[in-house]
Amino acid sequence: MSRQNKTQSAHDRRVRSLANELKNKGWKVQADVSNFDQPDPIGNDGRVPDILATRGSRTKIIEVETPGTVDSHQEQHSTFRRSAAQRENGEFELVVTKPRKS
Repeated sequence: MSRQNKTQSAHDRRVRSLANELKNKGWKVQADVSNFDQPDPIGNDGRVPDILATRGSRTKIIEVETPGTVDSHQEQHSTFRRSAAQRENGEFELVVTKPRKS
């Protein structure tokens, strides 16, 4: 498996794990991985968050990054942060994961 596939796999595993954890806690979850409804794009550039979760009046926007991608997606993080701030009881969470060692 190539290094990029390893980091993508680690990313997708973490997204799926967080999405399932939120779902089990009673959140309505949309996630940008298979077996979940995909979140709607956010902002003028149509950026899709990894997870959009709602419960009651609360909203969580979660973006998962690997160490190699976290710095290159600052504009995307800003878009999600602004979107969360514009929602009552909205929050943005950035999660940085690491690929498994072989």
